[in-house]
Amino acid sequence: MGGAKEKRGAVMSPKFIGQKIDVTTDGTIKEPMSFSWKNRDYDIAEILLSWMDWGFAQGSSQHDWKNRRHRNYYRVRTTSDNIFEIYHDRGPSGKTDDWYLFQQIS
Repeated sequence: MGGAKEKRGAVMSPKFIGQKIDVTTDGTIKEPMSFSWKNRDYDIAEILLSWMDWGFAQGSSQHDWKNRRHRNYYRVRTTSDNIFEIYHDRGPSGKTDDWYLFQQIS
């Protein structure tokens, strides 16, 4: 997913953020509806793309199912017209329930 993204004539390289965020979900499927970051609330207007990541951490020598990532990624457009990638880190066997702001696209 690297490279510059174009939005209405402007080009912006994705900006890595990697910070934990608070997310409000729809409850049933746990799709994000809004999130808070740096004391600001962002309402999600649209989920542009979603995918799952079950890969192994970089440098992991043990490729066992317990060491896999269990993440659901979402590329979202907010009502303020920003595009972010966030993910839900479920951890092995659903032991965690954390959300992270991975990067800002625009």
